[in-house]
Amino acid sequence: MAEKKRLRVKTKWTIAGLLVLTVCTTAAFAKGGLKADEQGDEVMATVDGIPVTVPEYNRAIQMNKSRIMNYFHEKYSAEQTPSFWTTSFAGEIPLEILKKTALNESVNIKVRQMAAKEQGVLKDISYRGFLNQLEQENERRTKAAANHQIIYGPVQYNEDAYFEYIMTNAATAVKQKLDKKLKPGEQTLKSFYDAHKKELYLNPGDVKVLSISASYLDSRQQIDLGKKEQVRERLEEAAVRLAAGTSFAEAAKAYSDQGTEQELVFHLGSERQNSRSPVAGAAAWMKPGDMSGIIDENGRLYLLKCVDKTEPGTAYQAFGENKEQVRKDYIDNEYEEIIRNKLSEADIHVNEERYNAWNFNHIQ
Repeated sequence: MAEKKRLRVKTKWTIAGLLVLTVCTTAAFAKGGLKADEQGDEVMATVDGIPVTVPEYNRAIQMNKSRIMNYFHEKYSAEQTPSFWTTSFAGEIPLEILKKTALNESVNIKVRQMAAKEQGVLKDISYRGFLNQLEQENERRTKAAANHQIIYGPVQYNEDAYFEYIMTNAATAVKQKLDKKLKPGEQTLKSFYDAHKKELYLNPGDVKVLSISASYLDSRQQIDLGKKEQVRERLEEAAVRLAAGTSFAEAAKAYSDQGTEQELVFHLGSERQNSRSPVAGAAAWMKPGDMSGIIDENGRLYLLKCVDKTEPGTAYQAFGENKEQVRKDYIDNEYEEIIRNKLSEADIHVNEERYNAWNFNHIQ
């Protein structure tokens, strides 16, 4: 029997960190006669005797393929040529990095499945068991659709989508059990919050503005250009009065079609969302006391005044206002620690011959 060695795999990684990790795992590849599991699938590796089959490994290959391509494109400006996967870039070969990444991820996933089975969340963590479950679920959904019953999600799952569904639900169930077991109190959560403030709870920043606005749409919610010009003139007059000392509340009462000022808060960390909103985009650049020009968005014209702003990274989200999120983060962290410990203690056997011989012909 091949010599038993250990494989350490980090559960949270960036692509660069993963590459360092996977290069180190080469020493853990044991020569062995891992041929097929009891259900006939070829085995790429075992984790504490539990098979990681070639189809499971191939799934991890597909999951990481684009990520590895992006890594080499960003680091080396590598293009997709017929020889890309076997070309050496400063000693890094895409195919070898992909294979090692897939091996690490396959082992990681199997350990998570094993943890779920230990907790009674999953009964069968074999690949064939998963395929049988997928077939049964799709049959159930087909019958339900034929009987006009309500179906949540797709009528038919493909293998990848169903695998993601199963793993997400399994992790959630394990964490729920862990939460009931640990019952973290306020002091425990506060200690976790203090230890991870910079990592998890930096305020992404926000800006608070008051607005005066009026619509230029007609009764059919169509743009009325004449009305738009009238609204613009009204808001220009409001801006003049505000500059002369009129309070924002008084100006809003006189010029807003809502009869009062509206308070708007925009999170500065939501850059993509804010970029789609002219109002949010303008507010993001304002400082307390600033007045905006007239802003056009979705059939309304706006006039803004910034009343408060927290710059990104200058404050922390308050513990008291985020206690439920802190609890979730604490349980997530405890779960990941369990997985890390299981990975560090696991006996990993890899079929070195099968691993070394693997290429894209195995999935084409």
